[in-house]
Amino acid sequence: MRRGRSPLKGTVPFDGERPLSFDAGFYRRYYVNPATRVASRADALKLGRFVCSYVDYLGFRVKRVLDAGCGLGHLRLAVRERFPRARYVGLETSEYLCRRYGWQRASIAEYAPNEPFDLVICHDVLQYLDDDRVASRALANLGRLCRGALYFSVLTAGDWRRNADRGRTDSGVRVRAAAWYRARLLRHFRPVGGGLLVRRGLEPLLWELESPWPGKRRGRSPSRT
Repeated sequence: MRRGRSPLKGTVPFDGERPLSFDAGFYRRYYVNPATRVASRADALKLGRFVCSYVDYLGFRVKRVLDAGCGLGHLRLAVRERFPRARYVGLETSEYLCRRYGWQRASIAEYAPNEPFDLVICHDVLQYLDDDRVASRALANLGRLCRGALYFSVLTAGDWRRNADRGRTDSGVRVRAAAWYRARLLRHFRPVGGGLLVRRGLEPLLWELESPWPGKRRGRSPSRT
């Protein structure tokens, strides 16, 4: 079980110090230093290889990949391994990262390229957006940006209670219910397991027990707010 999560940008750390800017020191502390980071480059590579392999298994032709909130670009190697001819676009809001790595600087809520992408990766990004209206726009924009497969993960209220390593994960973040995200993502996508969603209208072949199993309902259905 994954216990650690990426540090949450723009939030107040547990020790009460002022929020950190997204400079070199921030990324050394939270992404590079083994004593303080939540996950390693190797962990990210495992995740990226899983996502890309599953997308390939489902038969998607991948020519354009968007890594929305790409950080240090740890998922790029997995993309290049599986889809060596695909164009990889890293999107970030950190001025430091964009200057150092050449990422495109923009918010996922506002990013509007000329062409959509075959694979979009949005890994632990939306909890950074405190304003629900901005987060809703970002989710709607994912529907415009992705014409194929979307890998989406985010820290939910349930994850904070049950899964997150609270010693390393910042609590000063907009933690929403999973149902809040599902309601908005299902307008454009349907889940195929493992955090991967495909655009509605696409029908990759999945055998019955490969597909997500219907969950047992407990009490009332969550409200779609």
